[in-house]
Amino acid sequence: MTQVFQNVNNFFVEDRIKEMPSFPEWKADGIEVARRELEELNEKRTTAFPDELGELENQYYWVSSVLRALGYSASVAEPPPGGMDTEDPRPDFTLFFSADDFRRAVPLRGHREFYGNALGVMRVLGWDESLDEIDSEDGPYSPAFDVDRFLRDSDTNWGILTNGRKWRLFHRDSSGLMNTYFETDLVEALESNDLDAFRYFWMVFSPEALGGSELGGAIVQRLLN
Repeated sequence: MTQVFQNVNNFFVEDRIKEMPSFPEWKADGIEVARRELEELNEKRTTAFPDELGELENQYYWVSSVLRALGYSASVAEPPPGGMDTEDPRPDFTLFFSADDFRRAVPLRGHREFYGNALGVMRVLGWDESLDEIDSEDGPYSPAFDVDRFLRDSDTNWGILTNGRKWRLFHRDSSGLMNTYFETDLVEALESNDLDAFRYFWMVFSPEALGGSELGGAIVQRLLN
């Protein structure tokens, strides 16, 4: 199998990762459906956007499409718990398992309770930009800091940092370390023609991974403990 993931600083229990092919979700029909849709999206991306995508373009043209293909209901730039007028940074996406879950949260917008049923929050960089260090007006810094802040502000457990190609999953208990995460190269998984390689992406970054399904509870929670 093509190796497309890294379990950095033992974010997940290594033995649990080895057991993933035995999880009931490993053979879920939705994995192949999502892979086919994302392969088509990747082909369109390489044709329509040969140049690098900036942060907003990457959010709109690529990451939002990936989230839809995976089955998320994703809300864009939601106000942090401090309210509509606060200058606190906003997550690029807040992830919900379903449209119904999001609709139930809408009346709570601008309050911490809005995030109570969210699966996670996201920070999106420009296409293929470094996930370890980016430049700002105040100098270079780790974008993992943004993820950690989103997690603590919203009191959600799971945060994703992505440049479109690489996806990193953080957990609130260790996000402050900045260097403890699970990373998958989505483009490599899609272009490898290896379904098992894509399965490792889906098993960590899908709604079923973060929220569970009729087959079992959240996959990522099983991998963490």
